[in-house]
Amino acid sequence: MIWLLAFQIAVGPAQHYEKAKQEFAQREFSAAVSEVDAALHENPAMVPALVLKARMAVFAHRPDVAKSCLITAITADPTSEEAQFFLGAFYYQQNDFKLAVSPLQTAQTISPKSPLPVFYLAMTQEALGNAAKALELYRQAESLSPEESPQSAAILVAYGRLLSLMGRPEESMEKVRRAIEEDPESREAHYELAKGLNSEGNLKDAALEAERALTLPELGTTDAQIHFLLARLYVRLKQPDLAKAHLEKFQAAPQTTRR
Repeated sequence: MIWLLAFQIAVGPAQHYEKAKQEFAQREFSAAVSEVDAALHENPAMVPALVLKARMAVFAHRPDVAKSCLITAITADPTSEEAQFFLGAFYYQQNDFKLAVSPLQTAQTISPKSPLPVFYLAMTQEALGNAAKALELYRQAESLSPEESPQSAAILVAYGRLLSLMGRPEESMEKVRRAIEEDPESREAHYELAKGLNSEGNLKDAALEAERALTLPELGTTDAQIHFLLARLYVRLKQPDLAKAHLEKFQAAPQTTRR
């Protein structure tokens, strides 16, 4: 009986955690929260469950809960690459860039072949104004990321955006075009290509790319940003009706501050 009880205690939290992951993936958020709370009730130091609860809390706009869970996870297991990475990513998303550096560097040390800690370190260093460091980190992240994946495309888009800001448009466009090859459904890549084509004076193709971006799922680039670009493009293309329509949609859209 003792061994049976021990077995039940051991597998109980794991079962709740697995169910929570499935529910979260299926966007059944209430059920996922119940399951992850059940796992943590049985094992408060279960690091994967703490990380998952933190991710749910970010989704639910509860940064206080997310931070508490991630710090608890790292206290329980400082060698958890997942916990260190998500804490760094959390600080980055909260614009606490200096705080993001240490956990992201730790995650990189624990898992040197993982592209995500390096990618977030690159974005963090860029946000801190350290362009040279960021460029080298983007290069590392690109080399570590698997080809033909949304992750690789996201890295290439960010890399290309920084190259553009540094006055290296040809290299920038090469990265963005490759991002579209890696993930043709990347709204961010089509939007960045549209901006680059606009800068080159290729207005018709820029408008086509921006219109394509508008049809893709919204992640980082908002509808408002694309409508604003299209309004400018159609003014230059001497199509005032289309310019007016997109400007009105831009003005009607919720205005948020984005990097």
